[in-house]
Amino acid sequence: MAYPYANHKWDSRGAKDSDGNFTGTYQIGDVVRANPLKGNTLAFKCVEPGVPNADDVYADFPNQEPAFPFKIGTELKDGDVVWEAFEPLAEELLRLAPTAVIDLFEVELTQEVNNVNDVLRYHAGKNGLTEDIKFGGFTYPAVPVEVDGFEFSSKGVLPRPTLRVANANNAITALMLAYNVLAAKVRRIRTFAKFIDTANFDQSPSLTSEADVTDLLTTQGGDTLIEQSFNDTADPDAKIVETWYIDRVSSENQQFVEFELAPKIDLTNLALPRRTVEEFCPWKYRGVECGYTGDSCFTVTNQRITGGTLAERKAADVCGKRVSSCQLRFGTQDNLPFGGFVGARLQA
Repeated sequence: MAYPYANHKWDSRGAKDSDGNFTGTYQIGDVVRANPLKGNTLAFKCVEPGVPNADDVYADFPNQEPAFPFKIGTELKDGDVVWEAFEPLAEELLRLAPTAVIDLFEVELTQEVNNVNDVLRYHAGKNGLTEDIKFGGFTYPAVPVEVDGFEFSSKGVLPRPTLRVANANNAITALMLAYNVLAAKVRRIRTFAKFIDTANFDQSPSLTSEADVTDLLTTQGGDTLIEQSFNDTADPDAKIVETWYIDRVSSENQQFVEFELAPKIDLTNLALPRRTVEEFCPWKYRGVECGYTGDSCFTVTNQRITGGTLAERKAADVCGKRVSSCQLRFGTQDNLPFGGFVGARLQA
């Protein structure tokens, strides 16, 4: 079940009855959505009925919702009502037979990077859905697309997936000649057929009453394809979004163009991990992370330097990069700025 924000806004006047009048209360099972503009995509189910918070603040601003939590399973006290957070998309994923998975793609071109401001949208045309798809108010035309390599592994290597797009009439080649597509942002949006916009079903035969509505469900390979005249489960917030960037054109011919994608961190040539587990401190001595500015000076073997002027002693001052070196300078306090890992050499 989807719960679009437009139909499930929280209100201090409670839920509406069948006539559209506010009841002043919420009952067990009632669901409201957090405002997605606040970055919260969760829904909240009433687990204890009652009157919601209706103090002066909420009475003056009936749509100023409570501070809904961002963690699934968290409860929120709202006047007499208790809300429990859940994720509608996760609810669908846990179903034994979820509706067809929809893969949508957006390629964002910017003037700064690609010499044009535009967003290209399309879907892969899989699961029997070969017509244009409308989702979140945008239209995604069906385009022959193959994607591969999005899986993450536990070996520490970031994936570099490939996006292969049909080059019919050299359309993609022409696009690349007109604009620089390298470093363009690619968003992969995954949702279920039950969540796409109601407008997708407007072309069905006209119906005079809800009783005339017949859902045509076709099952292929375990996926349920929705061909119906209306969609009361449309929800533009029920989606999983992955962001990638076009790193290079790995193949191009008259049949298709293949792009190699990379996460943003790969485009910066940043080596991972930034830190390794070792017993010695990696900080630059007397640098920002180290923080030592004192006049006490020591050798690399932790011997105190006593002879000569202060400038001479500082010139000979070397940190041994061990915990003991840190303790000589800062004492035996608990919060030493030591950057190494004390037990790195211990064997299991």
